[in-house]
Amino acid sequence: MENILKEKCLIARDGEGKLIPVKVILEGLEDKPSAMMTPLTKGEFQEFIRDEDNSDELIRTHVHEPSFTEEEFKHLKTTVYGAFKMALLALTTDISQKEIEESSTKALLDSIESKKKFTETKVD
Repeated sequence: MENILKEKCLIARDGEGKLIPVKVILEGLEDKPSAMMTPLTKGEFQEFIRDEDNSDELIRTHVHEPSFTEEEFKHLKTTVYGAFKMALLALTTDISQKEIEESSTKALLDSIESKKKFTETKVD
């Protein structure tokens, strides 16, 4: 059994302690372009999970190429926004974008099924 390398445990930072952007493929877009992004820190990730509806600023500030102003980010196409979000989660958690999408879809379907069963129970 091999010991884990210290470098695999740490988020890459430069000499000043700033996060180093990483090239990420945007799997959710048809032509699979790339972007330069930095992962979320542990605290940012917890904030992202706690208040997912207000995660726009976290996503915007972790996308470095291309970079967007706050105003430009408000006008992103929905598919591009979703691709950035999935890529950021994958980069942060080391879980593939496909696995995240599949688990999100399953959770959504489970939630719909649960609500459907609850409604059927109330009607009976």
